[in-house]
Amino acid sequence: MNVGYNTDIKYRNEVFHIQTEDKGQGNPLIETLVYLHGEILLSRRVSYAHLLGATEKNKTVKNLMKTQHDQVCAELKGGNFSHLLSMDTQSVEDTTLDEMVLEYLQKQNR
Repeated sequence: MNVGYNTDIKYRNEVFHIQTEDKGQGNPLIETLVYLHGEILLSRRVSYAHLLGATEKNKTVKNLMKTQHDQVCAELKGGNFSHLLSMDTQSVEDTTLDEMVLEYLQKQNR
């Protein structure tokens, strides 16, 4: 089993914790979890059962772990998980409903 990765990322005034770990040969999965306030917002799992007989298995699994961890971090920073956030966390401009409707209608008429 490989040692995992842990990263804290600040996004939209919140600190997210991303954790990636190897579940071991008995359960050959690489699992990445994204936490906010101790709650799991997202999980991503990839099997590496096909690598169990490989000669450089540990090195390959470690590279897969790093790649998956970095990818999830980049996706979070890129805003790909914004839909998972509560409205309290999402920033909303200080505009009235009438202004939002007018802006929407103007965009539709373009």
